[in-house]
Amino acid sequence: MKYLIADLVTELEPKYSYLKNLTKPFEYFGDREPEISISLSDEYINSMLKKMVSGTTIGAAEEFSYAGKFCQKIIKYNAMLIHSSAIEYKGKAYLFSAESGVGKSTHTSLWRKAFGNDVRMINDDKPVVRIFDEKAVVYGTPFDGGSGIANNISAPLGAVVFIERGENNSIRKAETPEIIKRLYFSTAHFVSRATADKMLTNFEYLLSCSDFYILTCNMDISAVYTARNEIVK
Repeated sequence: MKYLIADLVTELEPKYSYLKNLTKPFEYFGDREPEISISLSDEYINSMLKKMVSGTTIGAAEEFSYAGKFCQKIIKYNAMLIHSSAIEYKGKAYLFSAESGVGKSTHTSLWRKAFGNDVRMINDDKPVVRIFDEKAVVYGTPFDGGSGIANNISAPLGAVVFIERGENNSIRKAETPEIIKRLYFSTAHFVSRATADKMLTNFEYLLSCSDFYILTCNMDISAVYTARNEIVK
């Protein structure tokens, strides 16, 4: 079956209902030839399941397995996954990235609470960013990380925001060394030795055409206004 994911025609063969349902909005019936083709054996998926936390379903393991392979293959197309919660707000995409448990999904849920229909969720775990001629575009993917939020929409990138937990809200521009470190942390699971150099090139492309911030925040809705007032141009 062919799917259009991040504007790349992709052949996948989902076996389980979890990934079949997620990929349905991405089905492609055009005549473009596949740029990416992935086929995973039951043995591979089961080997991944054994590495995941207790209670993970085989369907979720399949989703994670395909996500990993897809994100390795897209690197040559000037694309990368940024582990984050991605929203669209007034025509631009904003990515909020953080270590597990810090509250990136909670933060974007506060955006929806604050601004209602002005906010659309793109993906709550695995959005993809592609760079075209010094312009970055964020795409939803059918890989949800268990969140259930994986929409087939895209928008120009407005900013990437790295979240840290704190008692008070503040935001600042990120410096290049910390951007590289945090980007690598958010993509490391999907980088192989063969793709590492190209990924670093993609980082350079992204740095040249995007804004990056460090948001220190609590879980109060006021954190949303601290972020919006700085990152939305």
